Amino acid sequence: MTTILITGANRGLGLGLARSYAGEDDVSIIACCRSPADADELQALAAETGRIQIEKLDVADEKSIERLGQRLDGIPIDILINNAGIFGKNPPATTGFTDQTFGKSDFEADWIAPFRTNAIGPMKMVETLVRNVAASGERKVVILTSIIGSITTAHGFMFGYAASKAAANMTASNLAVALKPEMIIVNPIHPGYVKTDMSGEGADIEVEESIAGVRARIDAMTLEKSGSFLSYDGNELPW
Repeated sequence: MTTILITGANRGLGLGLARSYAGEDDVSIIACCRSPADADELQALAAETGRIQIEKLDVADEKSIERLGQRLDGIPIDILINNAGIFGKNPPATTGFTDQTFGKSDFEADWIAPFRTNAIGPMKMVETLVRNVAASGERKVVILTSIIGSITTAHGFMFGYAASKAAANMTASNLAVALKPEMIIVNPIHPGYVKTDMSGEGADIEVEESIAGVRARIDAMTLEKSGSFLSYDGNELPW
């Protein structure tokens, strides 16, 4: 049995991943979200498949992560997918990426909050659950990030979000080095510009295409390529 933990599993890519993995007989899913009582689609999926354990988790809250770690003590986790992420005060679906431009910085909403969720949250998750991952068969850690976090391809806007994703990429790269002696594989993966609630219908690809690509990259993760910045479509991305 392969156990997969997904953060931010109540909508978008997280829900899509949960739905995709739940279609397999040899998989159990730990689906985490901030408000399980309000996660109607996730609750329905759990009832339908019988393969999903829903856990309350706010990745921006260190104590919430620690409580999750206590509840999952001794449970092997084969694949830890750090999916939960936020853009900032106004997501691109409502602003068309125009909100986080130079001169318009809301530092609490557009910098500090994304850093807590997008970069610090995954680090705390791995520190808390590293023994669970080490006790598993696959030993894989995924941080879903973004090409927006590539310094090589800087866009000149989305300042806070881009910086938080660059920090997430660096976190993944450092974790790959630190955890290699434990035979734990770590990769940041760009899921594409996906039509979710955050990105809106103007994005490039459907959730299903992204999920298929992300899953293929996860399946192909190896210790030799641990730390590489991967795209859902199979390409390796520049830092």
